[in-house]
Amino acid sequence: MKHLSTYGQTIWLATLLLTACTPQSNGLERVADDLEQRTGQRITEAQTNEAAWPPNVALADGLSEDELVSLALWNNAAFRGTLADLGLSRADLVQAGMLPNPSFSMLVPLGAKPLELTVRYPLEIFWLRPQRIDLAKLDIEQTAQRLVQNGLDLIRDVRVANAELTLASDRLQLADESSKLTRSIAELTQARLNAGDASEQEVANARVDALQAEEQRGRLQRDVEIAGERLRHLAGLSLEQWPETVANSPLPADEAFDSTILLPEALASRPDLRAAEINVEAAGQRIGLARAEVFNFTASLNAKQINGPLLAGPGLDVVLPIVNQNQGGIAQAQARFDKAARQYLAIRQRIALDIREASVRLQQARDSLNRWQQTILPPLAASVRDAENAYAAGNVTYLYVLESQRRQLDARLKSAQAAADLRRARAELERSVGHRLNPA
Repeated sequence: MKHLSTYGQTIWLATLLLTACTPQSNGLERVADDLEQRTGQRITEAQTNEAAWPPNVALADGLSEDELVSLALWNNAAFRGTLADLGLSRADLVQAGMLPNPSFSMLVPLGAKPLELTVRYPLEIFWLRPQRIDLAKLDIEQTAQRLVQNGLDLIRDVRVANAELTLASDRLQLADESSKLTRSIAELTQARLNAGDASEQEVANARVDALQAEEQRGRLQRDVEIAGERLRHLAGLSLEQWPETVANSPLPADEAFDSTILLPEALASRPDLRAAEINVEAAGQRIGLARAEVFNFTASLNAKQINGPLLAGPGLDVVLPIVNQNQGGIAQAQARFDKAARQYLAIRQRIALDIREASVRLQQARDSLNRWQQTILPPLAASVRDAENAYAAGNVTYLYVLESQRRQLDARLKSAQAAADLRRARAELERSVGHRLNPA
């Protein structure tokens, strides 16, 4: 029994040493650091099901865009759910480092049959285990990169939703002014009818215009509420306190970005591309692992008690890969490698499209906004002032003034839409590059 005890102690000691060498993941901290470096926003690990309030958030003065982004990163349920993938990857790493238990069998002596003890342990674990640990590490890194990309997508979504809420609020404000104008036009047209200067048809048309403007105002009021609820959902506060006011989305600074410069930067920075690159590397290693799994060796220690003494001796079982050489597993690993390589190329091409499209949309929105603000709106404002002055001098009717104001309102609405397009394009461009551009 002394030989058996020594052999068992040797296996137990080797198991402890190898298990102690199993690497541990750095958890969520690395994802938080990466996201903070890219965007200036940091995530934290949620401890409860209640809403978490970042230190930079204050509800009393309304929510700014940065505060909305912080709330979303801390509370958005869908995003927080994806963070659990990191825990699953860490568990896979622990599992990859675990050693199998030895098997023990015993034949009970009955009659003339002697006592026989056998201990078996698979030896292939000692060269398969390092490869499995490396693959689990790659899976953790790939998961971390995907989580960073999910964070960038969420930030983009919050900024776009805030731009939509800002546009809805601007449209509602303009609708209020338009409703007042149409009511004034209807009243003035009725007065002209009473004076014999207008027809019944003109009065009817003016009243219909006023009713349509009021209906549109009511619809736009609901649009503001819907946009606010969507933003509230993204911020993760659907069931929590929500401020009465949300700050308008800031207008990006007048900056030009060259897609030929941003594209190499995006290819070096985008976390989803890095995740695809890691996937290709892992798929290549799985081919080697599938080939290594062909060879199976089992060490054994057999002990028999014959006529008193217990005789023990080592043994080795070898599976000869003559018929089954894991051809199916190797073929599957090769196919996954080919698929991963094609996915990597597809993501590179998609990044090029994202950068170029977002750059063009940003420039288009900026040019459009500049035209409205610098070329179209100033003459319309001057036209309204001239009409008011002419009316004060008695040269035109007040109806002429109201029509000039309505044209100005229509132009201001289109200017607000161009501003929203600019905000959306800027948010999309920063997400496409993979980090925050020069702050507005």
